[in-house]
Amino acid sequence: MNAGLITDHAGRLLGLRCHDGHLIAVSVSEPHSARLDFRRLDGSLAMLSLSGIRYLAVDGFLQGNIVDTAYLWPVLEAPRYQRLDAAKAFSIEESSLDRENSLGATSLFVLECSYGATVHALISDLVMSEK
Repeated sequence: MNAGLITDHAGRLLGLRCHDGHLIAVSVSEPHSARLDFRRLDGSLAMLSLSGIRYLAVDGFLQGNIVDTAYLWPVLEAPRYQRLDAAKAFSIEESSLDRENSLGATSLFVLECSYGATVHALISDLVMSEK
């Protein structure tokens, strides 16, 4: 994980600074990577690059996705309700998350929007960049 990205006690991703900004693009590429592009309230751009993706679900992507909160947890430490939501989004059993963790997908990323998309990803790494 990028040294500039840390989480608080609740798993909220700090340093992204995109609350009330917009998720403007989701780009998926091979092998097993994706990028989320954000426009912050000040107009600057931030990107999250997800790699080692085992599962990715983007639900409800709309024009004007307003970002609420981004979370990142070690898979085994994610709150149970988030594990259940992710498993449902991935169409797998919750217990499969533990198996994926042992195969290297060690983090659960969740992006919640107050309007628009919800993103769930089971990943091995996350890096932020800015423009």
